[in-house]
Amino acid sequence: MKQSDDPGPLGTLVGTSLGSIIGLLGGPAGLAIGAATGMVAGSTVDLNNARIGDDFIDDVLKKLTPSKFAVVAEIQEDWTTPADTRMEAIGGTVFRRALSEVNDTVDDEDTAAMRADIAQFKAEHAKARADRKAKLQEKINQLDSKIQAQLEKAKERRVAAQQRAQAKAQILKTKAAALKAKAAETNI
Repeated sequence: MKQSDDPGPLGTLVGTSLGSIIGLLGGPAGLAIGAATGMVAGSTVDLNNARIGDDFIDDVLKKLTPSKFAVVAEIQEDWTTPADTRMEAIGGTVFRRALSEVNDTVDDEDTAAMRADIAQFKAEHAKARADRKAKLQEKINQLDSKIQAQLEKAKERRVAAQQRAQAKAQILKTKAAALKAKAAETNI
């Protein structure tokens, strides 16, 4: 692991703890019910924070049957075949989501939420008194600026990703040419 800034399943931990404390008021049965309820609520928050799509979870649930387990990891890989081949050899399945896909989804959700806020402020602006209109317009302008900044960051990330992909492709082409030249030398 090169770097990790993920606090882990904090929501699950906090939810279970808080549910347990509240459940103590109801005795042993209350403790159990409170802990279970808190754990479910906390893990729901953790899944939402992880930005794991429902379709991904459905795919995993179809394969994750009793007596099987899952390993979840964020991995940078240049070539997927070695990991897939090794997992298939031991009866495993690899489910992948490109980090760019996850980032794009997050950006889209954030932008959609801000646009919904702008629409609400514009509706209020149309009905507001003169003294309130200026404040609402300021909020609209701030949200619009945030949207523009977010779109610009997303564009920069896409350009950077394209540049990295082109650089990797060039490295692979160079390696392939070197291997081809070496193979030609050994066959002479």
